[in-house]
Amino acid sequence: MAQMTVKEWAAEYKRINEAELEDQKRRLPLLSPQDSVRRYLALCEFLVKLSPDAREAFAEERRQHYLDQEAALRKAALRFGYVVSI
Repeated sequence: MAQMTVKEWAAEYKRINEAELEDQKRRLPLLSPQDSVRRYLALCEFLVKLSPDAREAFAEERRQHYLDQEAALRKAALRFGYVVSI
């Protein structure tokens, strides 16, 4: 196998990432909400394994993300006519 330069490797990596992103954009609308959440949680578990100390390092950002998600889900629930209680 031929040796690649760093620039060639980075360009190939970028090309693959862009192709994967397009594939995700195409397939995401086809996923059920449950499958979408499962994939998200699996990704979170994978990333925690890559960087075990990230949990503490990004605790505040994660907390704010959860609060934002809760607000968005409550808004959607109200829009669909569900009663939202704490």
